[in-house]
Amino acid sequence: MLVGKEFSIKCEQILVEADKISNRSESNIISVEELNKTLNYDRIEIKHLFKYLSEFNYIVIETICGPYLYGAISLTEKGVLKINSTKKKGKRSD
Repeated sequence: MLVGKEFSIKCEQILVEADKISNRSESNIISVEELNKTLNYDRIEIKHLFKYLSEFNYIVIETICGPYLYGAISLTEKGVLKINSTKKKGKRSD
């Protein structure tokens, strides 16, 4: 799997959307189906994105089930810090 600019942008989009859904809380569990309603990523693509984000400790995969393989995720402290640093750089906003 190639990791390039488009891949990084999609990872950022997942983190920002997860941040919105979780009410900016690490402890809230986020439904992958709900998260993907706005993003509308292909199920294989989102599976790879979640695996990547999990390997870098930006998210925790909470459950494995459903049409996207992963049923729920939560943000980690590192994930929240990444979101905040992305927002500070002006790349993304609410």
